[in-house]
Amino acid sequence: MIGLGSNLGDRLATLRAAIDALAADPELELVGESSRYESPPAGGPPQSDYVNAAALLATSLPARQILERTLAVERSLGRTRPDPVRWGPRTIDLDLLWIEGEVVAEPDLVVPHPRLCGRAFALRPLLDVAPDARDPRTAVAYAS
Repeated sequence: MIGLGSNLGDRLATLRAAIDALAADPELELVGESSRYESPPAGGPPQSDYVNAAALLATSLPARQILERTLAVERSLGRTRPDPVRWGPRTIDLDLLWIEGEVVAEPDLVVPHPRLCGRAFALRPLLDVAPDARDPRTAVAYAS
């Protein structure tokens, strides 16, 4: 599950372009996408609200390769890393939120996303497309 957010430019068009880019990857199959939700930024300097969504993908790729592909999509849509301002405005932000039944704990990649349950702007879109999703560490349903 990829979480998407944008708060610069044509936010809806940017989310559409990101989802289309993910779906165009021959090793990623777009299974579903959430509604779009407008939400205030989570920290950082004063900035515009975000539009957030989630895309459910099917793939046999390991988490690291999924992350690399999301970063490539971000670059193709104009995002540069590292961000000049922590939690600053972004043309596009893609986060690997959840992989069914998998836990990843690496220095720069943690799945499920460590702040997933505390961020309605990520959790609500995830539940749109995977209403029965469970935390693979605890087996507790995210909807509970």
